[in-house]
Amino acid sequence: MESGDLPQEILIEIFSRLPLKSVGKCRSLAKFWREQLSTPHFIKSHLAHQTHHSHQENLILNTPYHTIYSRSSLKGDTVWKVLPRLALGGWTYIVGSCDGLVLMILEEFQKYLVNPVTRQRVRVPESPLALNREKIVSVHGFGYDSSSDDYKVVTLSYYDTDNDYSDSVETFVDVFSMKRGVWRRVDSSPYDHHVPYDLWIKTLSSGAFVNGALHWLARNRKLGSPSVIAAFNLANEVFDEIPAPSGVDVQNFVFNKLVVLGGCLCMVDGGEDGPIDVWTMKEYGLQQSWTKFRIQVDCKWDIFKPLCFISDEELVLITHGETLAVYNWTNGTVSELATIAPADAIDGCSFVESLVCPAALIGPKSENNF
Repeated sequence: MESGDLPQEILIEIFSRLPLKSVGKCRSLAKFWREQLSTPHFIKSHLAHQTHHSHQENLILNTPYHTIYSRSSLKGDTVWKVLPRLALGGWTYIVGSCDGLVLMILEEFQKYLVNPVTRQRVRVPESPLALNREKIVSVHGFGYDSSSDDYKVVTLSYYDTDNDYSDSVETFVDVFSMKRGVWRRVDSSPYDHHVPYDLWIKTLSSGAFVNGALHWLARNRKLGSPSVIAAFNLANEVFDEIPAPSGVDVQNFVFNKLVVLGGCLCMVDGGEDGPIDVWTMKEYGLQQSWTKFRIQVDCKWDIFKPLCFISDEELVLITHGETLAVYNWTNGTVSELATIAPADAIDGCSFVESLVCPAALIGPKSENNF
């Protein structure tokens, strides 16, 4: 086929529908295809199609042995792949994903942005604003600001006051703009994000990215400390409050979990030896749109949190026993994931297949150590 046979916009539309592996094969056919399928316009078009036509059934998992596994599909005979270049020593904390990119933090607090499919990665520069790590608690989030076409890393930090939850301490907010390559400290959070160690020792509460905002569970300092869903808007870089489900305990849902399933903000209530209620906000920002489904499972599963949908009736879960399970809500059963999964998976997240190159996002002002 000659390049002039079809208009460029039609070519992009056609190839945007291909799986990423097929795009890679087409890139290798000729210089023309390599150039056409590597433009920022095509990469965005391909990402948009993957985002709107995918169940996000791709998973990246962390193990106690500091090994990172990824799998581009949970169906068929695809295999788990190890990301060897991330074996840098120490534990790895998976913060979350956006547009096929996953933010990870290593033991020495180095932050890496990784594309699990292309295996590309870039180190996020250290913040000159960071507080003394021996005296603080930090949580993180990663997302995309469509108003400025910029990916941002957000760190919330507060001084650890002997792990006394009754102490209300200031929470500092630092934002790294990938496009500009700089860290900035913005207004402190108006909410109390202080959480006891035993509640976050396994899962530092990453910000759940939905609708251009990162979400954390916190407490309102001014209203007798009821629980709130605090949303940090990446466009104006300020906090707002998202209405919680009317059926949860307003004093204690700060101890629940926030996750993203099917592109919707979800609150996970319960677990361990009891049933799990998963609240889903079908229409962002509208309290009446919260709906609930219950996962009633045998206590042997000890569910940690849901990870992603793999069909209209199946949900992948990770357990406190560090295994993967599948919940089928049509018949109410839980079973081990049929595919051969890595042993001792302690945490993970879903991601979409993407051609976005993390190194290409870092602005000129940053001093990166690749």
